[in-house]
Amino acid sequence: MSFDSTMKFTTNMTRAEIDAKLPELRTFSTAAQLDDITKLLSDTVALPATELAERMVRCQQITGGKDEYALLYDQLDMLIINLRNL
Repeated sequence: MSFDSTMKFTTNMTRAEIDAKLPELRTFSTAAQLDDITKLLSDTVALPATELAERMVRCQQITGGKDEYALLYDQLDMLIINLRNL
């Protein structure tokens, strides 16, 4: 599984829009056998925005900056920025 090669980078997402994006990221992380990321991106609906952002930063760290995870990293980055704007 892969993301579209282009990404619309939005900085005015609502929490509902952020939550709606997470299943796609979990699907990608599961397919890439990134079990730690899948776990961190699960059961997030009740989390405060700051805690969810912390989990996403940890997910970025787990990817280790590897090129094959660049689009996942960028998606997480967009969501982190949006969570900080809430």
